[in-house]
Amino acid sequence: MPPAESSPAQPTTGNLADAVAQCLARPDVLEALVATYAATDAELSVLSARCWGGGACCRFDIADHRLYVTTIELAWLTLAGSPPSPIRPGRCPYQVGPRCTARANRPLGCRIYFCNQSLREPAAEIYQAKHEDILRLHAQAGLAYHYVELTTALATTGEALFPPSPGMDA
Repeated sequence: MPPAESSPAQPTTGNLADAVAQCLARPDVLEALVATYAATDAELSVLSARCWGGGACCRFDIADHRLYVTTIELAWLTLAGSPPSPIRPGRCPYQVGPRCTARANRPLGCRIYFCNQSLREPAAEIYQAKHEDILRLHAQAGLAYHYVELTTALATTGEALFPPSPGMDA
């Protein structure tokens, strides 16, 4: 879902890996993002929204959607560690079987996606409001705002976000 035209921050074209590193250096910003996620989860709980844990949402090609993340969200996600699965279009590399290995660090788009069709519209409204909060967070903190598809972001930042461990082949 693209940001609204009235967004306080517009996507930048600078180096994404550098922008993520700048976000990681700002614990205050990451704490504010976590608070936004907690507020999102609280609003969703009022809707009795529940994840069925089947993993269909992580198979973007089958679910016919794409997951977009902001710079700050990508930074928070990287704290979950290197993806355990290969990075490839159409699949979330944090999915192992039907489970998310980065569940605590999952982005806003993951938090509001539910297989239950009746939740799609109210979840989209929550997404838009919380995404605006995240946009403001970028602007207030003076951090570069990128809004990128997850697998593209992970593939293009590669070893800058997840350097190989010593002694491992690159």
